[in-house]
Amino acid sequence: MKALAIATLVAIGIGSTALAQQQQQQQRSVRDMMADLRARHGQTFEQCQALAVSRGYRVDDDNIDRGVMMFIEGCIMGNQR
Repeated sequence: MKALAIATLVAIGIGSTALAQQQQQQQRSVRDMMADLRARHGQTFEQCQALAVSRGYRVDDDNIDRGVMMFIEGCIMGNQR
């Protein structure tokens, strides 16, 4: 019984560590994409970011959501009104 409990705890620990690493890697890639959009589109990026904030998206450097990035990218392409 103890072995089963220990195995369960180890499995949960490994799973949560893998999930945390995946989220960190995804966050880094979204941050990189946002930096690329900002570098390529400059003023348009800033205008679309302001529009995203006015529509209720939360934009800060520490926590960039994939939805915000997609909204800004769509705005740059002219898909947001």
